[in-house]
Formats: sequence, structure tokens, C-alpha cells
Amino acid sequence: MFPGENWFFFWRTSPSLWESKLSEFQGPSPVFVPIFWGLHNESPDVLDFGNYRPETDLKRLYDCAQRVGREIALLLPLSPAPFLPNGGLPSYLARNLLIDNNGLAVAVLDNDTRLNKMYSFYDPRIFQAFRGFCSSVSRYLSENAIACDVYGAKAYSLQFGRALSFFNDHSTTFNRGFDRYLAQMAHDGELDKEKVLNNPGEIETLKKNYSKQIQSLYEQVAQESLSANWAGELSFSFLGGGSSDIFERTSEHWEHPSSYFSQLLGMTTLDFIPSSVLLSPAIKKDPLIKALGEIVSEPFIRSHMQNELYDEEYSSKFNPIVFFELFRNTNPNAFIKDGLVQFLERQFSWTFRFKEALNVNFDEEFGNKIRFFKGEGLSASDFQSVIKLFMNGSRIFLDLTGMNEDLVRRLDTFVLENSLKEEKINYVSPVSKITLGEGIIITYRSEKLEDAPLLKKLKFWETLISYLNIKHLDIQADEAGVYYFWHSRPSNAYELSYEEIRRVSIYNTTSYKKKAKISGAKNFAFLKTVDQRKVEVKSTPIGIEVHLLPGGSVSLDFGFYE
Repeated sequence: MFPGENWFFFWRTSPSLWESKLSEFQGPSPVFVPIFWGLHNESPDVLDFGNYRPETDLKRLYDCAQRVGREIALLLPLSPAPFLPNGGLPSYLARNLLIDNNGLAVAVLDNDTRLNKMYSFYDPRIFQAFRGFCSSVSRYLSENAIACDVYGAKAYSLQFGRALSFFNDHSTTFNRGFDRYLAQMAHDGELDKEKVLNNPGEIETLKKNYSKQIQSLYEQVAQESLSANWAGELSFSFLGGGSSDIFERTSEHWEHPSSYFSQLLGMTTLDFIPSSVLLSPAIKKDPLIKALGEIVSEPFIRSHMQNELYDEEYSSKFNPIVFFELFRNTNPNAFIKDGLVQFLERQFSWTFRFKEALNVNFDEEFGNKIRFFKGEGLSASDFQSVIKLFMNGSRIFLDLTGMNEDLVRRLDTFVLENSLKEEKINYVSPVSKITLGEGIIITYRSEKLEDAPLLKKLKFWETLISYLNIKHLDIQADEAGVYYFWHSRPSNAYELSYEEIRRVSIYNTTSYKKKAKISGAKNFAFLKTVDQRKVEVKSTPIGIEVHLLPGGSVSLDFGFYE
């Protein structure tokens, strides 16, 4: 078990200690238990689930968890896993190294500073063996009445603010597979290979499509084989898992907890479940360990698992505040060019999430979050979902640049046929505001913003978002090394004067004294401090001042009322 984590690497400890380890664990549920392919399948003809070595016995582990009332969830890696030797592969399949876009082999330091080399999942032999292993795991779970959920685990690292999948590969193994992919498409008449080879942009698009296709094959095989236990897929991002982290992590003199705070918060913004299983216990001290416990909480984890009981069980607990959701379609930099990300980072730090796909349950309420959509790449079905969201009271920003002209006409027709109120202005970009009850669609054209100075972009977004009257407290903190994160929960029976309780947790990751100021505002009342460590909190006529000693942290609760 890891400090601040709900992961159990059961093979690292004696089976006789499993029950006590699970019983003593005080972290969030469920406990994630990775399925280590290389552990159970050391040679091609041998599968071991406790037949030869007791540490491979998943049935024994499951029974231990049942006896102590601890929920476990099995994680089946769908990509190279940075926390496992060979990325989780059996040694007999670890043949072709994973190569990054700089031509370097991908390797990761684990929490004992052992170097785990990653290997390409584009090798057809690995896929065929993976198919057989999934079938064996499914049969084993069924025969032994192991009723816990199995999730497919996708692994990422965060480097320079960008999420990189451990499935990505630039090796000759990938290139050989891609050549076969092109040859098959050419044979089927789907492309002219000679023209494609002379178009670098088209080549990159096809490589992405090929990569997605191979990844989807692994996902499909896992889901079909383990259908009786399959609960979905989870995306994890690993602190310290980037190639750029290796040098710093090789010495305790260079590694510092502050290095991981921006990664931790950035991972939440990119909608991953952060994990610190790669970090050594020596580095996981306050305030990092405290932040991990407060941010990667059980409600946070359950929200990613899309548990059916999530709303009922955890809606009354503190959950991260998310004001904005940004749907990027296929372009990861879509909201950077028009200045939106820069604005949100300044004014609403860590309260926005990037989304890759629009998955909507129309039985839910939509009024709280503000959603941004790019017209470029927007499908007809997603456009229809945007309209439904609007009609259900959602507030939406829609970028018309690159949007299919037929969809633009459908939007215009929708407005006319329903006699909707529409206001138009020219402000840096043509802007249109369409309203229906509480629902709002604000359209704009990012092409008009891309070449504008940053200050002009920031002013544009400040003006537009001010229309939505978001109530939020302003925090001014020393820039270097002070981080903060917002949670909220509904008020309880003893807090009826307030609609919700908002909590901000502030952390000083430096070796120096730091200060943060929270300006007073209408609709907010300061209630109390929580878990104050090496911190002095002062109330002033204009707000709250927080003085933090090195490593200091504190949470402050505010009541919010209309």
C-alpha cells in the first residue's frame, strides 16, 4: 500500500500480510489492484494464479478483502504501465522498446528508483498474447467466483503541461505496422499512397488514426473477454512519469515536492486520476501528501468511475469545483490559440476541465457548468447534443470557426423557427448571444482572436464571461510555490443560511515564508479554518490574509448565499 494512494501492489509483500495490510488501510475506496501480466505469465506456456507461487493468487487476495470489508477494483493495463517492469509485459514478449518523438527509448523510475523500460504494444505478437491472457483472466475470475469490478487502465504522463500516452510510439515496430495499414488502405482504394507520402500533414493524421485503431483493438478485446466483470476504462496520469522527470528524480538533492504540485493540479484539469505510485516515500511529505489526500479523494475517484451510486453517496461531500468544461474534439491546443486557457488560468485557476468526448446523460441537471465547444470537427450528433444541452438550461460557448456550414445553417434555422431571442455585437470577433429560459448559447469566431495580442484576448474573455455572473472568490498569492485548490459541498441542516460551502486549500511548497490574500466579496461569509499547519490566518477589513511557513498548509471554509 502506498502513502496517500489507494493502490495495492500485492506481489511486493507476503500473502500472509495481505489481510492485515487491507485491514489497516485508511485511504479512499476502492483499492486499485493492478493485474500484472508479467507476474502471472512468466513463460509462454505457464499461467500462474496461485498454482506455483502464492503471491499470484488473486482468489486469496479477493477473499482477504471480503473478510475485512474492503472493496477492491482490478486494473488491467491497456497500455505500457510505467509502475511495472517491462511496462507489465512478460519478459518473453519484451522485445521492441517504446520510442518517444525524440528518438529516445521510453523508461520510467519507480518508487524504488528502479528503471522500468517500456515496450511497444504495436507488436502483433503482443496483441495476440494479450487476447489469450484476457480470456484466461476471465475464466479464472468466473471459476473462482471473484465478483469485483475490472477496469481497463490507460497510462499517461504530464510533460510541460501536455498529456502523453504511454501507448504512443515512434519505433520501427510502429512504422512497420503503419506501413501495413497504408498498404491495406491503398489496396481497398481508400487512399492514393504516393500522394499521401508527399503530404506530411496527411501522414500525421493517418498515424493518429492508426494509433487509435490499434488502441481500440486492445480495449475491445479486454471488454469482450471480461464482460462479466467489466466496469469501463480509467485514465491515470503518473506524477514523475515523464522522461523529463528522470534526471531530477535520480538524486534527493534535485527532487523536490514542489515539482509535482503543478503536475498534480494539471492532471485534474486534464481530467485524469492522478497517481503518485512512482514517487518514493521520502518525497511524499507535507504538503504534497496532504494535497494528494484532499484532491484525489474518494468522491473524486468515484466521479471518474461513473459509479451509479456516486450522486447519492457522495454529493453531500466535498467535490472539486468545476465551473467550465472545454471540449477539444481532436485539437489539444484548440483553446490556447484563442486565449481562453490563459484567461481561465489567471481568473479561475484549476476550476476548469478539458474533455475529449461529449458523454451526456440527459436525466441530469446541466445549469451549473459552462461548456465550450469547437465547431471544427463537431459531428452532427454532437451538435444535436449541444442543442439539447441548451434547451435543458445549459450555458454554452460555441466557436463557429471551422464549423461545417450545414451545421451553421441548422443553428440559424433553429433560432428562427423557435423565435429565440438573439443579440449580436462586434467585439474583436462577431459575437451572438442566443437565449431560451436559463439556456444560453454564445457564438464567436476564434480566427478573429488568434492573431490578437494576449491582453486583448484576455479582455475579450473577461467581458463575455462576466455576462454569466459567476460567483467566485479572488485569491492573490505569491506566484512561486503557492498553490490552491477549490472544493464545494451542499449546505447541511445546520447551515441553512447558505446554499453551499466552499473550501479552498492553500499549500506552500517552498522553503520560504509565503502569503496569500482572499478578498472579501458579496455572497460569501468566512466560516472557519480547517487542518491548519504552520500557518497564521488573519481577518482584515478587506478579506483574509494567510501567512504560510515553509511546508505550511490550511483549508478555509466559506458559506455561499444568493
